[in-house]
Amino acid sequence: MPTRALRARRLLGPALALGLCCAAIATGGTPAAVAADPPASAARTAGSAAVGVTDMVRLGDAVSERAHRLSTSGPAKSARGEVEAGQLTEAYSARSVRDGGRFSVRLDVDRTQPLTLQFREIRPNDAWGETFGFRVLLDGTLFYVRDPATSDPGGGPYSSFFLDSADPAVIGDGEVVVTVEGSSSEPAYVGEIWAYADLPGMVNAQDMRVPDRMVFVLGQDHRGEAYFRSRLDYVRSAIHESPEVGRGMAVLDYFPVRSAAQMSANYQLWLRLSREYGLPFGIESTSDWEGTPGGVPDGKGGTFGDLEYHQVLWSPQDQTGPDKDVFRDQRLDDLLGEAYEPRYGLSVPNIWGSTPWLTWRNPDLNAYLEKKADESLDVIRPLVWDLQRSGEADRVLDFSTTMESTYWSKRGGKGVADQAYTDYNGGVERRDLYADYNPSTVAAAKAEGVVLDPADGLSEAEKRWLFRNQSYPQQLFADVFYAGLPRQRIDAGADGAVFPTDGLRHNVHAEVYSRMQEPYWDDVHPSIAQGIVHRARPGSEYIELDDYTKGGFWHLQKSREFGRIANPNLENSVSGYAPDKTMLLRQTYVNGSRYTSIYNWQGADSPDAVATWVNPFVDDLHPWDVVRDAPPDGELTGRRSVSTTFTAGDLRLMSKVDVRTERTGSPTPLRLTVTDDTGRVVTMRHLSGAEIPASGWTSFDVPVVSLDKGRAYTVTVEQVGGGSAPAYAFGTTGGELALRVGLDMTAERDRSLVIQWRRDAADTIDNVGDDLGPGDTQAKVLLAAARVALAKNRYVEAYRLAIKADSLRFPVLYQVRGGGKGELTPFPVAVAPHSDVDIDVTAYSPGRTLDLSVRGYAAGSATFTVSGFGEDPRVTVDGEPVPVDLAAGNANATIDLPDTTAHEVRVTR
Repeated sequence: MPTRALRARRLLGPALALGLCCAAIATGGTPAAVAADPPASAARTAGSAAVGVTDMVRLGDAVSERAHRLSTSGPAKSARGEVEAGQLTEAYSARSVRDGGRFSVRLDVDRTQPLTLQFREIRPNDAWGETFGFRVLLDGTLFYVRDPATSDPGGGPYSSFFLDSADPAVIGDGEVVVTVEGSSSEPAYVGEIWAYADLPGMVNAQDMRVPDRMVFVLGQDHRGEAYFRSRLDYVRSAIHESPEVGRGMAVLDYFPVRSAAQMSANYQLWLRLSREYGLPFGIESTSDWEGTPGGVPDGKGGTFGDLEYHQVLWSPQDQTGPDKDVFRDQRLDDLLGEAYEPRYGLSVPNIWGSTPWLTWRNPDLNAYLEKKADESLDVIRPLVWDLQRSGEADRVLDFSTTMESTYWSKRGGKGVADQAYTDYNGGVERRDLYADYNPSTVAAAKAEGVVLDPADGLSEAEKRWLFRNQSYPQQLFADVFYAGLPRQRIDAGADGAVFPTDGLRHNVHAEVYSRMQEPYWDDVHPSIAQGIVHRARPGSEYIELDDYTKGGFWHLQKSREFGRIANPNLENSVSGYAPDKTMLLRQTYVNGSRYTSIYNWQGADSPDAVATWVNPFVDDLHPWDVVRDAPPDGELTGRRSVSTTFTAGDLRLMSKVDVRTERTGSPTPLRLTVTDDTGRVVTMRHLSGAEIPASGWTSFDVPVVSLDKGRAYTVTVEQVGGGSAPAYAFGTTGGELALRVGLDMTAERDRSLVIQWRRDAADTIDNVGDDLGPGDTQAKVLLAAARVALAKNRYVEAYRLAIKADSLRFPVLYQVRGGGKGELTPFPVAVAPHSDVDIDVTAYSPGRTLDLSVRGYAAGSATFTVSGFGEDPRVTVDGEPVPVDLAAGNANATIDLPDTTAHEVRVTR
């Protein structure tokens, strides 16, 4: 067996191992006050085995493959390249395998703990939607089949599936041989294989489990208190909650058309209601729909509703011509010049009050939206710090990127509600609408080497650019919120500092519409793929229904690879059938959702009341779709294989199949296979004889799959090996094989959380690292420790260390309670204020200068005690010197805070 040191090197790889070495050196000088917290995952009971990652192979990486003794035959090649998702472009390495090809690797496993293997697949962008298959064998035994008739769902470059085994024959020698065999002409790409010992135990030990939350959007910001109260009364009385699923409230904030005073008054009202009803609140920043700044002056004599800011459309059925392609007496042919032809048109008139859909690439419009978002954030920052001061740091919920990124587009008559234009167009429906060809959009594409011209059909380069353009406004607002949302202040007390473990700026979610739209109009290129941006978390207005986007569950599986997800806008109107919406909540939950904001929901007086579809989700985290569990009335004997058929119902997800078994011979392996009505293998599970009870329900936990409601599926259980004699009898109910088919939502969510914490930690380390200035030495030390924790697969610890590093960037922000004393760790200063104060340490040169900005929440004074500035330190406030008393090597200075404005304090040697 490999030595422990070799195992560590195999797990980390040379780059990470080098980073670990360097980080260990860097952390040698870490002051005790800001040292890394002890890792939660390190704790274990005496005599117990470790939980967590035991090994990982990075395929396509020669060093990692060699360390894991890769062997190949046939078409199983190393693959390298780049993939795109939203605004991200990332390099990958993988091992591709086609029909007739195979590769094997060896991974270390724990001998005593259940094994979970994670296979991370990669689909290059030009391979989305292709049909491919492969098989996975563990120590030579078939454990997984991806049927070669299965098509890739598209929607992203990465996805993961998980296999479980507690078979002593697999884990007993401390090593598993993993073999992947191709079964199609189209290659499969496997990037990484991870081995976990007791994955649920790892999730628990590292404190990964976080609740989901149902956030009820009360309505538009102009609705008023009485209306909000009527909605909140219903939420409080009718909506269930649990430790796994919380509740919240939110209001639509039309910040582009509100003054700072209006925003402040609104936020204070929502805060008051939040406290009264005991619900945290979200500020649903909205820059489209009623937030469209159509009447706002643009500073050039017009408004942002003028024609130059509209999405410009093209339709082969548009026949309005230049005299009707007019808005507010502004002509489209004047805007487009020689490029104009009658098939160009606009999004107005429309049924939404003829609100124009605006372009995303006009620099003047974008500058205005950024300015208004900054105005909102200028109000939000002191609000958040004030809530932190009162112990309510979690009262404000996460933010999202303000708009849907929806093109005003249609294809084949499906898409936006364009019926108002039909009358304007002489009764002819624009069944096909292409967007956006605003001159600013065309210029942006041209700057990137792409010529947009719908008249001659869209090339793949044009489609790819327009597809990715959906993520442009998502990135714009992600950057604004990341820069403008406050870092939580360090809580300075007499016993030291309490550092934040998370922050709003690190939890901004994209809000892109998830459905298929321009330019591809297929399920393989859903807009959810454009909800992946820098410095923000994945998010989408997620809908997976046949009239929106098929395959949506698999798109969520791909989205989770980029970190914690959320649904910032679930429209009640997506379906009038309650189980459809319950399904959507379950799908996002198992994929690690942090929250769902529910829009336009109905109350008690409606047959579509929101409680009818939210509460079934909250109340049951282990729903069953098929239940034949009445006491057995017979059994099937003398058979090595049995089958039964079921019809998928409303659940539409499956991760568990239970069958009643009675052992009649020696313990022998069983294999469960589920096929659809075409014979395609949907999923399978192999259980060793040691994993099968002598009598009772045998649980086959399978990789989670999506089922089609109303479709017939066949379950086959067959004995594998053990000679010719049947070893089991199978219980029946009503003459049919006893069967339960369902979903273990907790187990599936755990797997998503492992993926997401790892990605979130890595991204946060990178983001904070990009923000560091030359003087942020303490933050650099902590980021080095965060990288060590990440390399050792302690993901929550790594994330929280990165957040701590973010809090120690200049300016370093503190709060000190009035009447007490606060140590501004790690700086050599303590503060005893008369009333609560916010203190920003803006610069520090050890033993030479210390600069602070101090703001009291009420008039009073504060005494500062500093050390390390010699025998004759000087203290100034707003440039004026103040008296300094020396005692026991410390310098004490009391400063007046006559008002609640900020005062600048400087300590020099």
